[in-house]
Amino acid sequence: MLKDKKGKEIWEYFFEKPKKNYNKYMFEMVNYPDHLMFDNEEVDSYKGKWNEFFNNENDIYLEIGCGSGNFTVKNAEEFLDRNYIALELRFKRLVLGARKAEKRGLKNILFIRKRGETILDFFAENEVSGVYINFPDPWEGEEHKRVISEGLFDKLDVILKENGKLFFKTDHQQYYEDVLELVNGLDKYEVVYHTDDLHNSEKASENIRTEFEQMFLSKHNMNIKYIEILKK
Repeated sequence: MLKDKKGKEIWEYFFEKPKKNYNKYMFEMVNYPDHLMFDNEEVDSYKGKWNEFFNNENDIYLEIGCGSGNFTVKNAEEFLDRNYIALELRFKRLVLGARKAEKRGLKNILFIRKRGETILDFFAENEVSGVYINFPDPWEGEEHKRVISEGLFDKLDVILKENGKLFFKTDHQQYYEDVLELVNGLDKYEVVYHTDDLHNSEKASENIRTEFEQMFLSKHNMNIKYIEILKK
Protein backbone atom coordinates (compact mmCIF):
# COMPACT_ATOMS: atom_id res chain seq x y z
CA MET A 1 0.00 0.00 0.00
CA LEU A 2 1.34 3.44 -0.95
CA LYS A 3 2.62 5.57 1.92
CA ASP A 4 3.38 9.30 2.10
CA LYS A 5 6.47 11.10 3.38
CA LYS A 6 5.29 10.57 6.97
CA GLY A 7 5.08 6.82 6.43
CA LYS A 8 1.30 7.00 6.66
CA GLU A 9 -0.84 5.02 4.24
CA ILE A 10 -2.70 7.39 1.91
CA TRP A 11 -6.15 5.99 2.60
CA GLU A 12 -5.80 6.90 6.29
CA TYR A 13 -6.18 10.59 5.42
CA PHE A 14 -9.68 10.05 4.05
CA PHE A 15 -11.24 6.94 5.60
CA GLU A 16 -11.55 5.49 9.08
CA LYS A 17 -11.17 1.93 7.83
CA PRO A 18 -9.44 0.39 4.80
CA LYS A 19 -11.56 -0.36 1.74
CA LYS A 20 -11.30 -3.05 -0.92
CA ASN A 21 -11.27 -0.56 -3.78
CA TYR A 22 -9.97 2.99 -3.95
CA ASN A 23 -10.17 5.77 -6.48
CA LYS A 24 -6.89 5.54 -8.40
CA TYR A 25 -6.45 9.33 -8.30
CA MET A 26 -6.20 9.19 -4.51
CA PHE A 27 -2.78 7.58 -4.86
CA GLU A 28 -1.67 10.01 -7.59
CA MET A 29 -2.00 12.99 -5.26
CA VAL A 30 1.42 12.28 -3.73
CA ASN A 31 3.01 12.91 -7.14
CA TYR A 32 2.42 16.67 -6.90
CA PRO A 33 3.88 17.82 -3.56
CA ASP A 34 4.51 21.37 -4.83
CA HIS A 35 0.97 21.86 -6.11
CA LEU A 36 -1.35 19.67 -4.03
CA MET A 37 -1.84 19.37 -0.27
CA PHE A 38 -4.24 16.90 1.33
CA ASP A 39 -2.94 16.45 4.90
CA ASN A 40 -5.27 18.53 7.10
CA GLU A 41 -2.60 19.01 9.75
CA GLU A 42 -0.15 20.32 7.19
CA VAL A 43 -2.74 22.63 5.63
CA ASP A 44 -3.79 24.05 8.99
CA SER A 45 -0.16 24.58 9.99
CA TYR A 46 0.13 27.29 7.33
CA LYS A 47 -2.62 29.42 8.86
CA GLY A 48 -1.28 32.96 8.85
CA LYS A 49 1.84 31.80 7.02
CA TRP A 50 0.79 31.16 3.43
CA ASN A 51 3.18 33.79 2.16
CA GLU A 52 5.96 31.65 3.63
CA PHE A 53 4.69 28.70 1.62
CA PHE A 54 4.76 30.73 -1.60
CA ASN A 55 7.99 32.43 -0.53
CA ASN A 56 6.73 35.91 -1.35
CA GLU A 57 4.44 38.64 -0.02
CA ASN A 58 2.01 38.66 -2.95
CA ASP A 59 -1.75 38.81 -2.45
CA ILE A 60 -3.55 35.52 -1.94
CA TYR A 61 -6.69 34.62 -3.86
CA LEU A 62 -8.93 31.69 -2.97
CA GLU A 63 -11.27 29.64 -5.16
CA ILE A 64 -13.88 27.54 -3.37
CA GLY A 65 -14.89 24.52 -5.45
CA CYS A 66 -12.36 24.71 -8.28
CA GLY A 67 -13.35 21.66 -10.31
CA SER A 68 -10.45 20.49 -12.49
CA GLY A 69 -8.64 23.77 -12.00
CA ASN A 70 -8.92 25.47 -15.40
CA PHE A 71 -10.10 28.77 -13.91
CA THR A 72 -7.46 29.07 -11.21
CA VAL A 73 -4.64 27.81 -13.45
CA LYS A 74 -5.48 30.41 -16.09
CA ASN A 75 -5.62 33.11 -13.42
CA ALA A 76 -2.25 32.01 -12.05
CA GLU A 77 -0.77 32.14 -15.56
CA GLU A 78 -2.15 35.60 -16.20
CA PHE A 79 -1.35 37.11 -12.80
CA LEU A 80 2.06 35.84 -11.75
CA ASP A 81 2.20 38.51 -9.04
CA ARG A 82 -0.65 36.82 -7.15
CA ASN A 83 -0.84 33.55 -5.23
CA TYR A 84 -3.78 31.21 -5.77
CA ILE A 85 -5.21 28.55 -3.47
CA ALA A 86 -7.96 26.33 -4.87
CA LEU A 87 -10.23 24.09 -2.79
CA GLU A 88 -11.76 20.88 -4.09
CA LEU A 89 -12.79 17.52 -2.62
CA ARG A 90 -12.73 15.07 -5.53
CA PHE A 91 -9.44 13.25 -6.03
CA LYS A 92 -9.51 13.28 -9.82
CA ARG A 93 -10.20 17.00 -10.02
CA LEU A 94 -7.39 17.78 -7.61
CA VAL A 95 -4.91 15.67 -9.56
CA LEU A 96 -5.95 17.17 -12.89
CA GLY A 97 -5.57 20.68 -11.50
CA ALA A 98 -2.17 19.97 -9.97
CA ARG A 99 -1.04 18.29 -13.18
CA LYS A 100 -1.93 21.41 -15.20
CA ALA A 101 -0.09 23.66 -12.76
CA GLU A 102 3.02 21.48 -12.82
CA LYS A 103 3.00 21.18 -16.61
CA ARG A 104 3.00 24.98 -16.87
CA GLY A 105 5.68 25.37 -14.22
CA LEU A 106 3.51 27.61 -12.06
CA LYS A 107 4.89 28.45 -8.63
CA ASN A 108 1.95 30.61 -7.50
CA ILE A 109 -0.80 28.01 -7.19
CA LEU A 110 -1.75 25.29 -4.70
CA PHE A 111 -4.66 22.85 -4.70
CA ILE A 112 -6.00 21.79 -1.32
CA ARG A 113 -8.45 19.06 -0.39
CA LYS A 114 -10.65 21.01 1.97
CA ARG A 115 -14.27 22.08 2.34
CA GLY A 116 -15.11 25.75 1.94
CA GLU A 117 -16.77 25.91 5.34
CA THR A 118 -13.43 25.14 7.04
CA ILE A 119 -11.56 28.23 5.81
CA LEU A 120 -11.15 29.61 9.32
CA ASP A 121 -9.06 26.53 10.15
CA PHE A 122 -6.30 27.45 7.72
CA PHE A 123 -6.59 31.17 6.98
CA ALA A 124 -5.78 33.91 9.47
CA GLU A 125 -7.19 37.40 9.85
CA ASN A 126 -6.87 39.56 6.72
CA GLU A 127 -4.88 36.89 4.86
CA VAL A 128 -6.97 36.73 1.67
CA SER A 129 -7.40 39.44 -0.97
CA GLY A 130 -10.12 37.84 -3.08
CA VAL A 131 -12.45 34.84 -3.17
CA TYR A 132 -13.95 33.17 -6.26
CA ILE A 133 -17.07 31.04 -6.16
CA ASN A 134 -18.11 29.79 -9.58
CA PHE A 135 -21.35 27.94 -10.30
CA PRO A 136 -22.05 26.48 -6.87
CA ASP A 137 -25.02 24.18 -6.35
CA PRO A 138 -28.16 26.38 -6.03
CA TRP A 139 -29.78 23.78 -3.76
CA GLU A 140 -33.31 24.41 -5.03
CA GLY A 141 -35.73 23.71 -2.21
CA GLU A 142 -32.84 23.48 0.29
CA GLU A 143 -31.44 26.97 -0.04
CA HIS A 144 -30.05 26.90 3.51
CA LYS A 145 -27.29 24.60 2.18
CA ARG A 146 -25.95 27.20 -0.26
CA VAL A 147 -22.29 28.13 0.05
CA ILE A 148 -23.05 31.86 -0.25
CA SER A 149 -24.85 32.67 2.96
CA GLU A 150 -24.61 34.89 5.99
CA GLY A 151 -22.38 32.22 7.50
CA LEU A 152 -19.89 32.59 4.67
CA PHE A 153 -19.76 36.36 5.13
CA ASP A 154 -19.13 35.85 8.85
CA LYS A 155 -16.02 33.89 7.86
CA LEU A 156 -15.02 36.45 5.24
CA ASP A 157 -15.23 39.09 7.99
CA VAL A 158 -12.15 37.37 9.42
CA ILE A 159 -10.01 36.25 6.49
CA LEU A 160 -10.77 38.83 3.79
CA LYS A 161 -8.79 42.05 3.71
CA GLU A 162 -10.46 45.45 3.69
CA ASN A 163 -11.35 46.25 0.06
CA GLY A 164 -11.06 42.56 -0.76
CA LYS A 165 -13.67 41.10 -3.08
CA LEU A 166 -15.89 38.08 -3.49
CA PHE A 167 -16.46 37.16 -7.15
CA PHE A 168 -19.52 35.05 -7.93
CA LYS A 169 -20.73 33.42 -11.16
CA THR A 170 -23.91 31.38 -11.64
CA ASP A 171 -26.31 30.24 -14.32
CA HIS A 172 -29.17 30.27 -11.78
CA GLN A 173 -31.36 33.38 -11.88
CA GLN A 174 -32.85 33.02 -8.40
CA TYR A 175 -29.48 32.40 -6.77
CA TYR A 176 -28.19 35.54 -8.47
CA GLU A 177 -31.12 37.59 -7.21
CA ASP A 178 -30.92 36.10 -3.72
CA VAL A 179 -27.22 36.96 -3.39
CA LEU A 180 -27.90 40.56 -4.45
CA GLU A 181 -30.63 40.76 -1.81
CA LEU A 182 -28.44 39.13 0.84
CA VAL A 183 -25.55 41.54 0.32
CA ASN A 184 -27.90 44.51 0.34
CA GLY A 185 -28.67 43.66 3.96
CA LEU A 186 -25.03 43.41 5.09
CA ASP A 187 -23.28 46.40 6.65
CA LYS A 188 -19.71 45.41 5.79
CA TYR A 189 -20.23 44.53 2.13
CA GLU A 190 -21.56 46.13 -1.02
CA VAL A 191 -22.18 45.00 -4.58
CA VAL A 192 -19.84 47.03 -6.79
CA TYR A 193 -20.74 45.31 -10.05
CA HIS A 194 -23.34 42.88 -11.29
CA THR A 195 -24.78 41.72 -14.59
CA ASP A 196 -27.23 39.05 -15.63
CA ASP A 197 -25.44 38.62 -18.97
CA LEU A 198 -21.70 38.39 -18.34
CA HIS A 199 -20.68 37.41 -21.85
CA ASN A 200 -22.35 40.47 -23.34
CA SER A 201 -21.09 42.89 -20.69
CA GLU A 202 -18.03 45.13 -20.40
CA LYS A 203 -16.46 42.36 -18.30
CA ALA A 204 -16.64 39.81 -21.11
CA SER A 205 -13.14 40.40 -22.45
CA GLU A 206 -11.50 39.76 -19.08
CA ASN A 207 -13.69 36.83 -18.09
CA ILE A 208 -11.90 33.50 -17.58
CA ARG A 209 -14.24 30.60 -18.23
CA THR A 210 -14.53 27.57 -15.99
CA GLU A 211 -14.94 24.04 -17.37
CA PHE A 212 -18.62 24.12 -16.44
CA GLU A 213 -19.08 27.51 -18.05
CA GLN A 214 -17.54 26.37 -21.33
CA MET A 215 -19.64 23.21 -21.39
CA PHE A 216 -22.79 25.05 -20.41
CA LEU A 217 -22.40 27.66 -23.14
CA SER A 218 -21.92 25.01 -25.80
CA LYS A 219 -25.14 23.22 -24.83
CA HIS A 220 -27.53 25.87 -23.56
CA ASN A 221 -28.62 29.35 -24.53
CA MET A 222 -28.74 30.89 -21.08
CA ASN A 223 -27.07 33.99 -19.70
CA ILE A 224 -24.30 33.75 -17.12
CA LYS A 225 -24.83 35.97 -14.07
CA TYR A 226 -21.94 37.66 -12.31
CA ILE A 227 -21.49 39.69 -9.11
CA GLU A 228 -18.52 41.46 -7.52
CA ILE A 229 -18.88 42.12 -3.79
CA LEU A 230 -16.54 44.49 -1.94
CA LYS A 231 -15.64 44.28 1.73
CA LYS A 232 -15.77 47.82 3.06
